[in-house]
Parts: sequence; C-alpha cells; structure tokens
Amino acid sequence: MHQRIHAAGSVLSRLFLNPPANLELLFDEGMLRHWPLKDDRSQAGISRLLNATPDTREELNRDHLYLFTGVSAPLAQPYESPYVTDEGLVFDDSVTLRVRDLYSQFGLSVPDQGRYPDDHIGYEIAFVSTGCYEIGTGNADAVAPTKEMLNEHLLVFAPAVLDAVREHAQTAVYQALPDLTEGLLNAIGAFLDEQ
Repeated sequence: MHQRIHAAGSVLSRLFLNPPANLELLFDEGMLRHWPLKDDRSQAGISRLLNATPDTREELNRDHLYLFTGVSAPLAQPYESPYVTDEGLVFDDSVTLRVRDLYSQFGLSVPDQGRYPDDHIGYEIAFVSTGCYEIGTGNADAVAPTKEMLNEHLLVFAPAVLDAVREHAQTAVYQALPDLTEGLLNAIGAFLDEQ
C-alpha cells in the first residue's frame, strides 16, 4: 500500500503546485484505469476524468492560476497558515517553521522557498506520501513526523482547500482533484492507523 500511496501523492502534490505538464497522461484511459488507489472517492475522481472532454493547456494554466495563486487572492488558498492563525497571514512563522522542521527530519526541504512557503498543501501531501513510503520500507522513525503532519497540519486545513477547489474549479482535472485528494488522505490515514 505504501507504494500506491506514494505514487498517487506524487501526482497530486504536483497538481497543487503547478499546472500539469503531461496532459495526455491525465486523460489516457489506460493510465486512469491503473490509478493506484481504488477507493470510492478516488474512483469518483477517475470517473470524472474518464468522462470529460480533455482540458487544454491554457484552460489548466488559467484554472491553476486562479485557484492557487490568484490575481488578487487565490480562490482556494493553498497555504496552511491563513487557516490556522489569528492573523490569517501566509508564512506565519509558528506554522511554517514547524512544517519545515518536520521536513528536515527526513532530510527534505522545499526546493524553492522563495516561490512557495513550506506549508503549501502540495508540499505537505508530498511529505506524508513520502513518509508512508519510508514507513513501508521499514523506517520506524518516519511514523511520528508523518502522523503529526497528517493529523496536526494537513487534515486541519485541506478540507477547506478542497471545498474551495470544488466550488471554483473550471477544468475536469481540477474538478477531479478534491475526490482524488480525499481518497489519498483516507488511504494515508488508514495506513498510519495500522502503524
């Protein structure tokens, strides 16, 4: 299961961070039918993609821009800090530095800290997916930080992000993203409960 979680998390984290690069794969029936997670939520997202007219690169770029970057403000704020702090500011030190500390426990860091703060949903998804992979390969030290990231960070604000994506997404890919992400988060939670 840890390999399937890691594979799904790798794809989904990138969709939050950047518009998709390989459009043909996102609508390829063979690839979609081999999505690593088979739960109902994940399959609802896959079904949406299988039944959709493929999005264009321009449509996806625009949807990603409006959802996660915004012209004045993102429609689906992708950072944890605004959801959990009184000031509602991006890059709140207490949140961002704790997330950064969790990353460093794996020897990881955000590749471009000037572009995205550490508490971006895409990075947090990548972290918990990698944590599950590490746990599955026998790294017992990965259990505590992965559980903390999921339960005390990601699950605290991800539902609000996913609700906003559901409300505002214009493309099939981003309309499918909430279901696919919920499927992933449920799989991660179940996997971690067994540890």
